[in-house]
Amino acid sequence: MKVLLFGRNPATVSRVTAALSAAGLAADGVASEEAALARLGVVDALVLGAGVVGDLRERVTAAAARHGVVCVQGPHILPSRDALEYVRTEILPLLAQRRPHERRDPR
Repeated sequence: MKVLLFGRNPATVSRVTAALSAAGLAADGVASEEAALARLGVVDALVLGAGVVGDLRERVTAAAARHGVVCVQGPHILPSRDALEYVRTEILPLLAQRRPHERRDPR
């Protein structure tokens, strides 16, 4: 599964993207709306960071739906939390609950 992580904090995006890759996913991460929108045509799933909220979240999730991209939103990750443990316990279960053909709002 090709996964794109879109978060507002570049340092967090970097470490969670590395953890997604370590968990066996083909992952890339971005920290801007423009970069996220540009990548939607080539990914299966979009993981939104906890800081992607409001109008920004609405625009990105609507674009993901138009591309048939599964969209989930992870909870906030503390800097002290192990990123791989976070991915395994928070993100992978959300992705497992979803299928690429589903077009619901992120949880």
